[in-house]
Amino acid sequence: MRLNIHTLIHPTIQKLAYEIIYQKSHKKLQDTDNEKTLGMLIFYEILRKCLKIDNIYIKKVDVLKERRLLNELNKYLIIANLIECHNMLADIQRILPESDLKHIDFNNIHNTFYCNEKLQEYKIIIFDKFLKNYGIIEIINYLQKNNQINLNHVKIICLTCNNNILKYLAKKHPQLNIYTTKIN
Repeated sequence: MRLNIHTLIHPTIQKLAYEIIYQKSHKKLQDTDNEKTLGMLIFYEILRKCLKIDNIYIKKVDVLKERRLLNELNKYLIIANLIECHNMLADIQRILPESDLKHIDFNNIHNTFYCNEKLQEYKIIIFDKFLKNYGIIEIINYLQKNNQINLNHVKIICLTCNNNILKYLAKKHPQLNIYTTKIN
């Protein structure tokens, strides 16, 4: 079975991702803005088909008001290294107001990841800026074994991802959905 890899090819996403991937070591305000914009665009692109908006009409005596509300039946848990990705996740509450964030250090997975929530209630998004170490595999294994998570409800988002990690995930967990801008 093949892994579901989705390459985000929108020109704006590609341009901003390129600038972030190959940016110089000094941070500028523009880089922070680029990361915020890219984070919003990536989450919009990935979730636009599965988010449901309900139209509500409120009729008063002489006025009809219309409201659009996000269907809150779907809960989202975003697992990410919040220290590295805080800029990209800064405005996520605008798209997913009922989402929860969980910090994880992908480089030191043994000491940082434990989740006591009922994860079966959540759709899980794992966000790693540069998917280059095998910590993601330990998270997936943990979610599947300890929480009996349906991996069809797990989305992995990264700017770049390592080809070797993708090969491993394709063998062990082909039902995963991975969204990226570039494969190394």
